[in-house]
Amino acid sequence: MKTATSAELVKNEWGAILDHTDLLELRWFASTASMTDGGFMATLCLFVSEAEKARARRLFIDATEFRHRLGSGVLEWRDAHIIPRYGGAGVRRFAFLMPAGFPNPGSEAFEGPAVFPTKWFVDRQQALGWLREIP
Repeated sequence: MKTATSAELVKNEWGAILDHTDLLELRWFASTASMTDGGFMATLCLFVSEAEKARARRLFIDATEFRHRLGSGVLEWRDAHIIPRYGGAGVRRFAFLMPAGFPNPGSEAFEGPAVFPTKWFVDRQQALGWLREIP
């Protein structure tokens, strides 16, 4: 939910990037049901570009409305071309908000070449609290 300290930086047909002052959020839309892998990649490029501009230390993806099924090689592309840029931007923590029923909420990992932990949540406030634990 947008608050008084939130601003929409940019959006496309599949998602919006919000600046919450102390973190950046990519909020996927239900329109991702018709998104291609190219649309997914373009949206992640947009998100990482905003993270680089902001020198964001905390990133948050709200995937509760995400409907796209990733094709073969897409996660490998993300690991090679996006995750290192997040690290270069100064990211210290990354959280995903997943739909109810997501298996293993609360799990934490360093994805691919990441130099920061990623954690998955089904509760928005818990995710934001974890992200804001770092100074």
